[in-house]
Amino acid sequence: MAEDAPIRASQPPVPSAIGFEGFVLEPGRGRLLGRDGAEISLRPKAFELLVALTEAGGRPLKKTELLDRVWGKTHVTEDSLFQAVKDARRALDDREGRLLRYMPRRGYVLDCTLNTDRPGKVAPEPALSIDRPSVAVLPFRTLGEDTSTYLAAGLTEEISIALSRFRWLFVLANASAMAIAAQTGSANAEILEAARNLGIRYLVEGSLARTERQIVVRCRLVETATGRQVWQERFTRDSVDVLDLYEAITSAIAAAIEPRLLRAEVERVLRRGTSNLDAFDSYLRALPGYYSRTPHGNSEAIALLEAAIARDPHFALATALLARCVATSVWLGTEPDFASGTARALALARAALNIDRSDSQVLALCGHLLVIVGGEHAEGGALVDLSLRMNPNSAEAWRLGGWVSAWGGETELALHRLAEAERLDPLSPLQSDVHSARSVALLMAQRFSEAVEAARRSIATTPEATTPRRFLIAALWHAGAREEARQECAAMLQRQPNASLRRGRWLQVMRHSWMADLVTEGLRGAGVPE
Repeated sequence: MAEDAPIRASQPPVPSAIGFEGFVLEPGRGRLLGRDGAEISLRPKAFELLVALTEAGGRPLKKTELLDRVWGKTHVTEDSLFQAVKDARRALDDREGRLLRYMPRRGYVLDCTLNTDRPGKVAPEPALSIDRPSVAVLPFRTLGEDTSTYLAAGLTEEISIALSRFRWLFVLANASAMAIAAQTGSANAEILEAARNLGIRYLVEGSLARTERQIVVRCRLVETATGRQVWQERFTRDSVDVLDLYEAITSAIAAAIEPRLLRAEVERVLRRGTSNLDAFDSYLRALPGYYSRTPHGNSEAIALLEAAIARDPHFALATALLARCVATSVWLGTEPDFASGTARALALARAALNIDRSDSQVLALCGHLLVIVGGEHAEGGALVDLSLRMNPNSAEAWRLGGWVSAWGGETELALHRLAEAERLDPLSPLQSDVHSARSVALLMAQRFSEAVEAARRSIATTPEATTPRRFLIAALWHAGAREEARQECAAMLQRQPNASLRRGRWLQVMRHSWMADLVTEGLRGAGVPE
C-alpha cells in the first residue's frame, strides 16, 4: 500500500508541537490545530511552509530559501509559493498578513512568539472523536520515470477536496494522511493499524503513471478494520491539459467512492445489530427502507429517522431524509390524510434548512420537496442548483435535479441531469426513481412511447411504487393504447385503493397547469375516480 520510506540523514529532533498565537503546529503528526483545538484543513505545501517558518525561529526566510525548503528539486514558479502563503494565511485567519508577514527584500516571517516542545519521542496519536464515517486519502505513488511527483500530490489533494463535499463523510486532513504514510513502514498492516488508531475507517490509495500520450490512475478503497478491498478501478485520460485531467479524474473517483463507501457503512451497521445505535447509525439503517420505495420499508425508515432526530435534534440530513420519507408515504397512499402528510413533509424540509444550509445533500433533498410537494419552483430550483454547484459529484443531487426540471417542463435539462446521475452512480439503488423521473419528463414533451418505456423500467425494479404507474397510465392513454391504460389503472387501484384524481392534483403541483391537466386527463380517461 505504500513504498519504503526514504532514508534520511540525521537531523536535529523536530519539535512535537509548536504553539503561536493560540495555534498549535504538530510537524510529526502533520496537522495544525486551531484556537478551539480542532484540526484545520491545510494543503501539504502550506503546512510545510508553516513548518519552515517556525523552524526559522523568527528569522525571515527569502523566497528562494522557502522554495528550496518546501519544493526541493521540483521546479515551480513563485506563483506556487504565493498560493501556499495565501492558503496558510487563510488557515490562520490572517488575510491581512499581520501574522505571516512579508518583509520587503528580506522575505517571509511568522511575526510572533513561538513556544516549542521537544520530547525525545512523540506520544501515540490519540483516536479522533468522529461521529461520522471517516476516510483518509493517502499520497498517490508515482510510477515510471516520466511521472511528475507534483501531479500525484495535486491529485491526492483534489480527491480529498472532492470527498469533503459529502458532508456526511469525515475526510482526514491531507497533512495528517501524509503523516500516516510517512511514519510507517511499507507493510500494509502497519498503515492499516496507524489509521485504525486514529479512528479512520477507510483508506483511499493509488498510483499515477504518465506516458507521452496518457495518464493512468489506479485507485482503491480499503476498510481499515479488516483490510477488505471495498472498491478498485483504473482510470485513463489523455495527458493534454493537467487541469482538465484533475477535474475529470477526481470527479470520476469521488463519484465512484461515495456511494460504495455509503453502502459499506450500511452493511457495517446492519452487521452490528440494533443495540445502542447512535444517531448516525440510525440514519444509515434507515437508508435501505428509503431506497425500497415500499410501504413497509418506508415505514421502517421513518421510525429509524425519528429515532435519529430524537438522539440528535440538530441532525439536518436525517431531518431532510425524514421529510422525503413522509412525502413518500403520501405518494404510496399509506398516509390517509394526504394534506396533513404533505404539510408535515414541507415543515420538516424547512426545519432541515434552518439547521444547516451548507450541506449540499440537504439542499438537494429539501429543494426537491419544495418543488414537487410545495410548488415552490423558484426557491426549490435555486436550492438544487446551489447543491449541484457545491458538489457536482453527487449522483443524488443530479437525480433530484432531474425531477425538479421535469416538474418545471424542462424536458431536455431533466434528461441531461438524469443521464448524469446514471453516469455517476450506474449501480444506484434508486435507479427506478431515475426511470420514473425520466418518464414524466418525456410525458410532458408528449413523447408518449418513450415515456411508457421509462415508466415500465421503473416499475420492473420497484413494483410497489405507484408514482411511475400514474405516468404509465397517462402515457398509454395519450399514446392511444386505451385498453392497456385501463388495465394498468385497475392494477394501480388494486395496490392503492385510495388513489383519486383529487389526491393526484394535490400531489402534482407542477409549474404549468397544462402539465397537471395532461396527467389528469389520461388518468380520468383510464378510470381513476374523482
